[in-house]
Amino acid sequence: MDEVGYGLLDRELLRRVSEEIGSKDVGVGVIYVQMPRGSETPVDGLTIWTKTEKRIFWHCRMHPDYFFFVRSERRDGHRDALKALESDMRQLLGADCNDSNATWPKPAFGAGAVTPGEPGRSIESAVYRAIIEAVSHANRAAGPMGGNTPFHAGGGMPKGTDKSLALQIGSLAVPIPTFHRSTPVSEVADFFESDPKAQAAVIVDGGKPVGLIMKEKLYRLLAGKFGLALYWNRPVEKMMDSSPLTVPAEMPLEQASQLAMARDFQQLYDVVTVTRNGQFAGAASIRSILESITTLRTEAARLANPLTGLPGNEAIQREMVRRIEARRPFAVIYADLDYFKWFNDFFGFRKGDELIRYTAEVLGQTAALAGGRSDFVGHIGGDDFIVMTDAENPETICRHVIWRFDGGVQAFYEDVQVRGVCDRNGNPVARDGVTISLCLIQWDGERAVTPEQFSEQSARLKKQAKRLPGSVLVSGRIGDYQHGEIKR
Repeated sequence: MDEVGYGLLDRELLRRVSEEIGSKDVGVGVIYVQMPRGSETPVDGLTIWTKTEKRIFWHCRMHPDYFFFVRSERRDGHRDALKALESDMRQLLGADCNDSNATWPKPAFGAGAVTPGEPGRSIESAVYRAIIEAVSHANRAAGPMGGNTPFHAGGGMPKGTDKSLALQIGSLAVPIPTFHRSTPVSEVADFFESDPKAQAAVIVDGGKPVGLIMKEKLYRLLAGKFGLALYWNRPVEKMMDSSPLTVPAEMPLEQASQLAMARDFQQLYDVVTVTRNGQFAGAASIRSILESITTLRTEAARLANPLTGLPGNEAIQREMVRRIEARRPFAVIYADLDYFKWFNDFFGFRKGDELIRYTAEVLGQTAALAGGRSDFVGHIGGDDFIVMTDAENPETICRHVIWRFDGGVQAFYEDVQVRGVCDRNGNPVARDGVTISLCLIQWDGERAVTPEQFSEQSARLKKQAKRLPGSVLVSGRIGDYQHGEIKR
């Protein structure tokens, strides 16, 4: 191994990747390894091995994560070469051990190929996509014994991701030098010369950011023909980028990342300017944004349910506490499948898993269409789900869920004509198959409440729903201990 890096998207790494891709018939990719949290899995052997492995040319460690950048001799067989190298790492760490009595957590692996970008796209963008691909593959492949849980299909953070993890770009904003637009270029250049660590400066007017100066670009302009004569004594506004990417501090980190990576390649390394109430609040580097995105996605996947990719109980608890502390009205929808045990016993566990995933899709898609942007969908476990919504009419979401579920569940019976089911005790019941029961609980944002009270009231409403045939909605308000209102 030639180089060891200490952060993702290191400039020297990007230079090396560009060189490798520029070589004839050479493919480049990244292999991601996440060691289980809190485990004592030895990595000394891996560290020693990577020092002599010629296919690895860069290594970055962000404990417990390891990123290995590798080359293969043939670009057309590059993905096969990635798989071969990943297999070698698995054997070295014992990740492919099939001992059924093993109880130790195993590392998670994933690989992504660096595909040369389209015209106008930078190598940084290609490396970023490869990193996300590798992390996604690792999280999807890891089972309950691994360090992660499956990553949400399709990329991006799962629907319903814990909002405490969905950071805002303002959390990454740090102070950087500012100058007024009338400041001479000479003064800005002298400042950069005196402070080697400073890489950018924001140009402000009345506290509002109006432009950006990147140190590297400034030096390049001044070093050009007649650069000093043309710019040295002129106001910095004559040289600044007058349309830098400027975003409000409240913007979700994921959205800011997408905007940053969509910029022209000449601006891709530029910092992102952050404002609060229109005033300059700091700036975030591309490196800090992408590293945070990778960490957030890994953490979100760790907290997700392995079967559906939806947030699990820990994330559900956090989200409910967050909403209660915000003191704003919201509604909770508890969803539970009726006669799911019969379905599992009759059609098998594989079909049962498919039905659970289908239910998760119905809830997620319906919340996205009929709910709000901040709606949360979680998987409590088994066939129990939860939705938290700020929608003014949460009953609309419930009715759509029932309509969509009932309209699609028949396909899971294939050619079987269901004329009756069995309850949990094996007693026959005259039903046409699996149905869904929804318990809707609304909170006004004022009455003192705890997460336990939501759970207790849902249990009471659930008993009512289970006594009724077909898919049904039973609703009530928090603190109302009378029977809920049944709506068909």
